[in-house]
Amino acid sequence: MRLFLAVWLSEELQKIVGDWLGKITAGSSGIKWVFPGQLHFTLKFLGEQDPDFLTALTPYLRRVAATTSSFPLNLAGGGTFPPRRPPRVLWLGVDEGRSELTALAGRLEAVVQEVSAGKLAPEKRGFKPHLTIGRVKSEAPLYDRKLLETGVKGLMTVNGFSLVESKLTPQGPRYRDLEKYFLQDTFF
Repeated sequence: MRLFLAVWLSEELQKIVGDWLGKITAGSSGIKWVFPGQLHFTLKFLGEQDPDFLTALTPYLRRVAATTSSFPLNLAGGGTFPPRRPPRVLWLGVDEGRSELTALAGRLEAVVQEVSAGKLAPEKRGFKPHLTIGRVKSEAPLYDRKLLETGVKGLMTVNGFSLVESKLTPQGPRYRDLEKYFLQDTFF
């Protein structure tokens, strides 16, 4: 199974970003935009893993969730990766909640390294909180750079993370939560 750990956007924030995507995608070309329902913050890409790895990892993920407090997250302006070179990814940044999201990703990285006994390579570039909104598919993509840099404002509470299975299809990736992990002070 192809897996990753992620924080999904709240439904309210999906709508806000979806409306904003309607503006930035108008007149754009050469970019594969992410559907609002698939927008997420990837905390750790795990790649292809077998069920034994998941069995070993699950109690560690539960422990991270049980010892992490929920926190507010506010979107900010966007940009492109890689910086100062032709873009391959368009993203929105994080304002409030940046350090908490980074800390959560760091804790997850640590438990993945522990469970995999170093077989899964740690992220070389470090974690940079961002919401991927599009992937460039041509050498000369066309999009509203100013609108991307301005970004979109929207607040949500991060109250958990998910272990997500990703199936690649000709129509794009299909995501399915295998398990949700709720943070310490999440109330229903």
